[in-house]
Amino acid sequence: MAMKRNALTVLVPIQLERFRSLEKVLEKIGHDIQHNPHLSFDELKTTHFLRWVIIPGPMLAFEANFDCTVEDFLRNFVRLAGCTLREHIYCHCAPPLRAEDTDEALVGYLLDHALSEPLFFQGYPGMSVESIDNDARVREHIQSYLDEARGQYRPGGEHQLHADIGRYLEARASAQQLTLDPERPSWKKRLLRTSAMRVGLGVLALPVALPTGLALLGLRFVEVAANRLRGARGGATRPTYRLKGRERRGRLLEREDFQTQNQLTHLVDLKPGLSRLLLVKLALWVWGYWARYSFAEGRLGGIEGIHFARWILVRNEEPLEAGRAKHRLLFFSNYDGSWEDYLGTFVDRASIGLTTIWCNTEGFPSMRLRVWPPRLELGADREEEFKEWVRQHQVYTQVWFTRHPDLSVSNIYNNRNIRAKAKARLSTEQVKEWLRWLS
Repeated sequence: MAMKRNALTVLVPIQLERFRSLEKVLEKIGHDIQHNPHLSFDELKTTHFLRWVIIPGPMLAFEANFDCTVEDFLRNFVRLAGCTLREHIYCHCAPPLRAEDTDEALVGYLLDHALSEPLFFQGYPGMSVESIDNDARVREHIQSYLDEARGQYRPGGEHQLHADIGRYLEARASAQQLTLDPERPSWKKRLLRTSAMRVGLGVLALPVALPTGLALLGLRFVEVAANRLRGARGGATRPTYRLKGRERRGRLLEREDFQTQNQLTHLVDLKPGLSRLLLVKLALWVWGYWARYSFAEGRLGGIEGIHFARWILVRNEEPLEAGRAKHRLLFFSNYDGSWEDYLGTFVDRASIGLTTIWCNTEGFPSMRLRVWPPRLELGADREEEFKEWVRQHQVYTQVWFTRHPDLSVSNIYNNRNIRAKAKARLSTEQVKEWLRWLS
């Protein structure tokens, strides 16, 4: 367990005879996050995101992102929702929780079924729910001042406007519980934010990244040759994906594109063979390392708009005929904008990352070597096929909670910068830039 990564993933089998009962409870919670009778999410003061989703197995997956350690989160979560967890949710699982189980037993139960995240990305590391709320309130107060002072300042009065806003905020800071002082990151954080350090740390992963990429390419060429050989012998090759019913797709669309933020749950089988398991672990390690040390804050491989994302390897309990355990790759994402735009941005800016991870799974669009113009076409470069593949393996999410549904990653960073420079001594150009952030 990574106890300081602000993330928890729990996976528990569901009793087949209790499946429908559990589904009804989760649907009741999910359809009325704010006023459902089972759980008051507003009391989870340090939680950014939380979800429950039933994945094929059937299994109950739980994931949350928060500001404290895993154990502190669980103790607070159990204190607030222990009755619901025992009597309405995990009583349907295997092994079941009982109404008489203590809070300590419940915490231990969830920890026993917790999985590590080999690739975990945070869009705004170090920024707590409290600080995000504070920055949003500061922004609202500044906007209120600007609305009242409209027309009072002429061009060239930017410095005076900035100074007056600073005094306005200071006069209200105590009563409104506003924090105005900019955070002072440690020297280590300041060093890690420099481009030179990010590039230097990124280079350290190349001894693992390059062999992994070459091995994936080599394995792909072997598979192409094997498929051609099977075709020559009259064997059928595996289709890229198979179409499923409109009803399932319509159900997925119910939970998408109705607010600034969105969610995605995705589950797909790994291709058989020990080599695929090893390669996906290496790929997840490489991209997880780069996400932590090399990528700029708020950007996953150049993509802005992802709040939290993680990939998790799930080991099935039932072994395959060959004797090896079958693995699946589970993906959770909390992101900004529409499903189409999100995946389109992934294709445009991170196709190599998606391909090196998901090419190890069943049905992912194959890499192709184009003769003219000569280039290697990655699986994720084939946008329509990639999006269709994602839809086929996307899982309906029964319960999804977000603390700040109307704040994008860009909004969160923008509000932080506005608050941090509200009282700072700025040059004329810096004041003008600060005012542009408010527009």
